[in-house]
Amino acid sequence: MNQSLKHDPDALPNPVLPSWIFDHQTSDCLEDAAFSSGAALSLLHVLLSDPNSAVPDNLLRNRLALRAAVHNSKIEGRGVTEAELRDAHLLTMPGDAMGPDGDMLAFWRAGASISLRHSGFHDRMRDLLPEDMQEYLPDWMARAEDAGANPVAKSTSLLTDILQTFPRQEAIALLCADVILARSLGWDRPLPLFGLYVNRKTLRAASEGDDIGLACYNAVTHAAQDSVRLAHDLARRAARLRAVAPKLRSKGSDEAVQMFLSEDAVLPSTMLSPTIRGSSIPMTPRSARRFCERLIELGVVRELTGRATFRLYGVA
Repeated sequence: MNQSLKHDPDALPNPVLPSWIFDHQTSDCLEDAAFSSGAALSLLHVLLSDPNSAVPDNLLRNRLALRAAVHNSKIEGRGVTEAELRDAHLLTMPGDAMGPDGDMLAFWRAGASISLRHSGFHDRMRDLLPEDMQEYLPDWMARAEDAGANPVAKSTSLLTDILQTFPRQEAIALLCADVILARSLGWDRPLPLFGLYVNRKTLRAASEGDDIGLACYNAVTHAAQDSVRLAHDLARRAARLRAVAPKLRSKGSDEAVQMFLSEDAVLPSTMLSPTIRGSSIPMTPRSARRFCERLIELGVVRELTGRATFRLYGVA
């Protein structure tokens, strides 16, 4: 994760968002759309690579995974909200089925966490696919990675390949496209970009073998610009949380703060208690609740549900 900023978080610069990329209408010209997508991806790449930006990478990926899960659930005909997806994923008892909504969020979170620097990333991807698709994955990936096209075009080609064989597996096709995009850009892990804006009409056209290049360039441009804005917003929020961390003197406070800097939503009863996830540090349920209440008092965390029980918390 990037290093924290050393100055006043309120003094963070505004995002550099050129109007000729970020405020234009959707392009009808393939060349203009390709250029805009490249420019938007370059800005996102620089932001993610700059340690001074202090973007909380894992938090960004998990927030984008949530948005992608909402979008893909709608593609499948289920109009769910972010809150409903969080509940389905986090409030299901271990061993119980999460249902299609919880499974969708779990799928995108797992996909966004794949380390592309690790030699076994193909195996991680294969594990996310149904058995009848697994045998095709090596050929799909090899054709996309060997293509001489630009990163978005490679991903578009892979997306089309998958949907022509398995037209109903839209989420898997979109995640695979995001993996190839991240690989082509040299990123450590995928960001859900194709998964955010490629719509049902485009996916249907891809399954029928139509050229979807223009639609994919435009979708990636919109997704990249949204990700840039979200990354800057999360960097501001994370900087405020880091700034108040020294005031928290409870045992395990550093590890608990790190949880908020990584997760879109924190469920204290399972993620902070009886031990803080990812550590061996114990925290009682009462201490976990008081810790979250203290962060709310400091204005750096908010309660996400409005409920009296089964509360979820995230950076404010």
